Amino acid sequence: MSAGFSMVTRCEISRRFRKCGRPRIAVCQYCGRDFCGEHGELVEDGQEICSEATCRKKKDDLVRYFAFKEAVASRNGGRRCGEESCAAEPQHQCSKCRGLFCPSHLKERDVLTHDGSVARGSVCDHCHKRRKLWSRR
Repeated sequence: MSAGFSMVTRCEISRRFRKCGRPRIAVCQYCGRDFCGEHGELVEDGQEICSEATCRKKKDDLVRYFAFKEAVASRNGGRRCGEESCAAEPQHQCSKCRGLFCPSHLKERDVLTHDGSVARGSVCDHCHKRRKLWSRR
């Protein structure tokens, strides 16, 4: 490389049959793609999210997930199962959200760990439903 050469990273978001190619402003925190100002957003709290549908769904899912965790914590504080319609006393913990549930609201399922391996764990229905979205790029 010669002196003064600068490599500009380009937007990787597809526009019909080719990538956008505009200069990048950020990297999507969900898919890792570079994106320009037209194909993503920089949120005030530091989040960088591209315009791809899956990444938007992940952003929305996290808002719902944190609300779910708050509701579970509130029910658990009253010594109730994390499932909204259940008044049973919780006995087991979800290996994903860490909420406490009665035996009928947790199931032993395969869980993808942070290192990419699969292990068995007790998982609530809410966390089990989220797995499909979060397994996508």
